[in-house]
Amino acid sequence: MREYLEKYLEKIEQLGGDSRKLIFERPATEQEVTDIELELTCAIPDEFRSALLAISSHLEFRWFLPEDLVLPDSLRQIFAGELHWGVDLLVQFNESKDGWIKEVFSNPADEYDKVWYNKFVFQEVGNGDYISIDLAPRSYGKIVYLSHDDGEGHGYVMANSFSELLRNWVKLGCVGGEDWQWLPFCENKIGGIDPSCENAQLWYDATGIR
Repeated sequence: MREYLEKYLEKIEQLGGDSRKLIFERPATEQEVTDIELELTCAIPDEFRSALLAISSHLEFRWFLPEDLVLPDSLRQIFAGELHWGVDLLVQFNESKDGWIKEVFSNPADEYDKVWYNKFVFQEVGNGDYISIDLAPRSYGKIVYLSHDDGEGHGYVMANSFSELLRNWVKLGCVGGEDWQWLPFCENKIGGIDPSCENAQLWYDATGIR
């Protein structure tokens, strides 16, 4: 995975874009993960826990397209890509999510509010939204977008599992994380990001990155 992300950043630079330095720390230790779980007072979802232990304890991948790159109309809102997580960030992210629930989305009977419940946040989006893992038994492990301001992607399933998210979203350079950037690659609210859809083919053709 690290090699692929590095090559993607190189290709963004070849396009004339801005590639930020890839941060790819060593995998977390079992003790580090256990300590965070104790602080969170909950278990870290299985596949994400495995990623912390086997891939990286702290990852930051980010790029920006050149301003003069012309994209098809269906992709014109895409300007950047980002994936980040960190064992050191989880408490902060989830406390922030809990703060939104307490102060704004406090009614679990409300259709919008209830999306915020039973979620584990692993990535904070620059606009104040979050990317989370569903903890509800019937939908455990699904990757769900949380919007704080009526974003179109609120409640969308980005992937059916964390490993699926890495397989599919990474192929597209993790466009986003704002919902309006990755929504063109979702056929519906529950199907997840599809790296083989028509818009994905347009993306590959426009950027030359496959």
